[in-house]
Amino acid sequence: MMFANINPKTRTITLISIPRDLYYNGRKINSIYPLYGMEELKRTLTFITGYKIDKYILIDMYAFIDVIDIIGGVDVHLDKPVIDPTYKVFDAGKWSTLYYKAGDYHLNGKQALRLARTRHTSSDFARAKRQQMIISALQKKAKTFGLGDAVKIKEIAQKILEKTETDITLADAITYYFRFQNFKISRGHVISSGNVLYSKYTGELKREKSNCPTNPTQEQLDKMTDEEKEKCKNIKKGQYILLPKNDNWNVIRWYFRQIIENPNNDK
Repeated sequence: MMFANINPKTRTITLISIPRDLYYNGRKINSIYPLYGMEELKRTLTFITGYKIDKYILIDMYAFIDVIDIIGGVDVHLDKPVIDPTYKVFDAGKWSTLYYKAGDYHLNGKQALRLARTRHTSSDFARAKRQQMIISALQKKAKTFGLGDAVKIKEIAQKILEKTETDITLADAITYYFRFQNFKISRGHVISSGNVLYSKYTGELKREKSNCPTNPTQEQLDKMTDEEKEKCKNIKKGQYILLPKNDNWNVIRWYFRQIIENPNNDK
């Protein structure tokens, strides 16, 4: 998930990524939309970030490819190689695995999606930064269109909106385009275990709630009933999740305020 704040005073668009493993109200945040819908997700993100979510746009993988292709591809620069031997790709009639050496690339939709999805040899956080890089590349491509391309811009906007789920109207999209196309994008911001989050195994959460010791001593075992022993023995394996440091959601809101009120240079 990517949060965007548009500030007309500073002419800045700040992008902050929210990892899918962020754990809120008993579930990972990426499960809220499929379970409860977009309005509940917007309410949740408003609570977590401290900023009201005004508009949204939801895009699936196939629509992502189409949107990139509609505008004629994007140009990106990779400071480091992106290598993923687990990611199978099929190009020019041959199967291989994902590999982009450092350098400049013009990517079509399928190629851009690969960069946006791969994570096995990096991390979700690195992937989020690449996704922001692609958004920035989209903006740079959009700058090549001017007032004289109004008809083409309308056609592109119509096609893109048809490929996405959003509460942005066609009139909104065209207005935003001409109003914000030259705003500076402040990117590279991801809430992560490197700043305001920490990683935890949900098996530990289940164990804590059940009062089951992680490595029970013989004395502890002697005090437990057979039913308690069986219950602790059968605690299912969990998954790794992300929580705010000190379990304080205000630290995430603090991070958002710091980034939005003092945006860094485009990275």
